[in-house]
Amino acid sequence: MEINPLQWVRWSPVLTLNEWLNEATLVADPVVWKKVQPLLSQKPAQQLEASDLDEATLWALAERTAPTSCVIGLGGGTAMDTAKYLAWRWQVPLILVPSALTVDAPFTDSVALRREGRIHYAGHVVPEFVLIDSDLIRSAPPHLNRGGVGDLLSIHTALYDWQLAHQRLGEPYNAEVAQQSAKILNHLSQQASEIKSVSERGVQLMVELFCEEVRLCHQVRSSRPEEGSEHHVLYTLEYQTGRTYLHGSAVTLCALLVAHLQENNPEQLRHLADACGVDYRGMLHEIGVPALRRAILSAPEYARQDQLPPTFLTLTDAITEERVDRAIRWIEEGGL
Repeated sequence: MEINPLQWVRWSPVLTLNEWLNEATLVADPVVWKKVQPLLSQKPAQQLEASDLDEATLWALAERTAPTSCVIGLGGGTAMDTAKYLAWRWQVPLILVPSALTVDAPFTDSVALRREGRIHYAGHVVPEFVLIDSDLIRSAPPHLNRGGVGDLLSIHTALYDWQLAHQRLGEPYNAEVAQQSAKILNHLSQQASEIKSVSERGVQLMVELFCEEVRLCHQVRSSRPEEGSEHHVLYTLEYQTGRTYLHGSAVTLCALLVAHLQENNPEQLRHLADACGVDYRGMLHEIGVPALRRAILSAPEYARQDQLPPTFLTLTDAITEERVDRAIRWIEEGGL
């Protein structure tokens, strides 16, 4: 049976949570909760703060906290995945309320967690519903929602990797799904101004495209339509630095650098990232050139160690110091 996360989406104000709160464990970002609490008449049965996606930390949290009849996640990606983990472990209903569309986590059915600093996906959990309050989402700092398109822009480089693995290794490849994934970028390009302005239509578009991206991944039982070498570079970076970066903007930066290394229409992708207003140059300054350079050069070995799907990182000799430096300069200087 085909899974389409759009069936989980409920377009409704956050006060809808009142009917669930008093029997729920609320996993919330404190800043978001402070904003939302005055709108609600009920209080959660218990409240937890989302702070750490380390698997040992999540395990301990689930063990020491008494289960309730449901779990509500309110906030960004960390709140989403913490709530998903608890609902999966406790086998109770899940409600997700993203406060900004920074990542596709509200629409996926696995938990992103860290084992010894490395990203892994675990579990299977389907929400009762994903509550989308457009006013709440649009009240977030604009760069958070703009950056979220990184999990869509990554389609550009991921499809290249998928096709390359098919050509080199005979990996199964679904041309129809790949074509449908590419159409997501076309839709994004046509309405990029709505994303940049964080309009009502922009929020609706982001939700619809996230759901379509996840649906296509389910169809081929793989993340190939959306995730490839660009995510692998980010995983390497976060492992090496011990830091977590704003996912969408960081993935966008990695996708641009990878597209340059792939010689895969990097200017086209950059034009789309700019049209959506993603601050990937700010992310470059936050990360720093030395750390980013080291991560790109180390990403092939990281991918092999974690047995990640083959990509151009591991199937070609494209990752040389000279080419990496050229790609980073391309971002810094704004040209080829």
